[in-house]
This record gives sequence, C-alpha cells and structure tokens, in this order.
Amino acid sequence: MVGDVILDRYRIVARLAAGAMGQVYRGERIGLRRAVAIKFLHPSAAADPAVRARFEGEARAASRMHHPNVVGVIDCGSHRGAPFVVMELVEGKTLRELLDAGPLSVARALRIVQAILAGLAHAHGHGVIHRDLKPENILVWSDELGEHVRITDFGLAKRLDAVGVSQDLAIGTPSYMSPEQTLGLPVDARADVYAVGVLLFELLAAKTPFRGITTFETLRLHREAPIPSVADLSPDISPELDGVVRRALAKVPASRYAGAAELATAIDDAMHAARERADELPVEDLLEAARAHRRWGYLAFAAACAAVLYEAL
Repeated sequence: MVGDVILDRYRIVARLAAGAMGQVYRGERIGLRRAVAIKFLHPSAAADPAVRARFEGEARAASRMHHPNVVGVIDCGSHRGAPFVVMELVEGKTLRELLDAGPLSVARALRIVQAILAGLAHAHGHGVIHRDLKPENILVWSDELGEHVRITDFGLAKRLDAVGVSQDLAIGTPSYMSPEQTLGLPVDARADVYAVGVLLFELLAAKTPFRGITTFETLRLHREAPIPSVADLSPDISPELDGVVRRALAKVPASRYAGAAELATAIDDAMHAARERADELPVEDLLEAARAHRRWGYLAFAAACAAVLYEAL
C-alpha cells in the first residue's frame, strides 16, 4: 500500500513493522508534511467481528486521551477493506529493546515506571484500562529536554464501566497478565497495576517474577506461586520498595493498589523512606563506609600500578 492516499489526507510512505494482527506504516499528512504512524488490521483478522471490535476500540479509547505519556490517535477509517488508525509517530525504542541492551539503573527504572504510571492514571481517569502492558508497548526516547516515555497499543483496552461483564476470554500477554486475567474474569484498573508490578520487578531484577516452561505453566504461576522478593535478587532495592512491588503483585485485586496514581505515590513514599533511613545512619557507620571506600581505592590503585609494571616487564 506504499504510495496510497487514504482519507484524502494521508499518504503511505513506507512499511515500519508487521505482526500477526496487522501492519504499521509510516505516513505523511498531506500539505502539512507531518509524519504519522498508520496501523492497519489484516483483512483476515478484520473478518472476525470480535477482533475488529477490539481494534476499533483501540481508536476510541486512545482518541479520548491527550497526555505526554500516551501515544495519541489522530484519525481512523478503512482502506482496501482493512480498518486502520492514524497515530502520532514516535521514533523511540521500545522498553524491550532497552532491556535487551543491558540492565537499567534503579533510578532510571523508577523514572520510567513513574512516567508509565502517569500515563495510566490519565487513562484510568478517562475510564480506560490497558490490559496488555508490557515492554513492547512502552516507547522511550531522549532529546535535549531529557528522556521521554509513552504507552502505546490500547488495542485491548476496555471501558471501566463495562467491568461487570466477564471477559469470557483470557486477553493479554502471559508474562504480564494478572491472575484474574488468566481466568478470563472481570478486570479493572488493578489489572494494570499488576502488569506494572511485573514491569517494575523486571526492570529491577532483570527477569520477570513468573515464567514457566509453557504458557499454561506461566499462567498457573501467576495464580498460585509465592510472590518472589526483588530485594533478594538485587542488593540495591530497599525493603520499602520491595514491599511496594510485592503489593502490586498481590494475587487478589483487593490487596493491590487501587490504581496507577496510588502505586505512583507508594513508590515515591518508599524512596523517601529509604533516603531518610540512609540519612540517619550513625556517624561511626558513615566513617567506616568512607574508610572502606578509601581502602578499595588504594587496592584499585595498587592493582593498576602492578598491571603497568607487568606490561613494562
């Protein structure tokens, strides 16, 4: 479809990506020369009324939201029998690509998660839950103003006012699905809280908390396995932050944070408590830490000198 003009105002320029459900093209707003992303649903998938309805739900859900941490939907329609949505084009990397490149610092991980939670809080405020949060749906990029984070792909989004009706289908990505999602039970904002808990665990520990050999085993672990401690896997994690992660991953929705805003506040409180505790260390402990730091510095210097002498010989 490269070269096609749709809705008399968008020209398809190049294909960006393809997946099981559809394809994403780079487009241009004719006249304005504004770059956009155009996401098409495969005609074969569009033939399924349920799939088409979910895709159209993405456009409706995202079009209601205007937030710096959410990729916005600009337009929608149908072309050659395939429904499409026109979105802002974000030239960043996915959070999955960042994770594959190496571990993130705790500070950076928390900044990214807080940005995700800000976007989610906006969505929840508009009565929309995402239901499929994962690193592949988080875009990250940097410019002269700093690092930016946006949530994309609200294709599985659901109105909160429809929560009373069972999903009748387990929808989402197995490694990030809440226990109630694995059973096809009704979901609300706390399902997104659980997914963020999994993301936070993965960012801090470089692995997801529940991963089985098969998909069915992974889903069972979400429902039945004890919640692991991220502090046991990463020595830089405070007990307060570990407690926040564990509560976000609670098996029962009522035991989790009520929504994204509450989880964001809990993370802030945990980091504040950790800083206060560090400030209250006895003087003797601080002096010993300084002495230990100097000892390691001396050892490193001696090792460097020895290496230079060895090379000279």
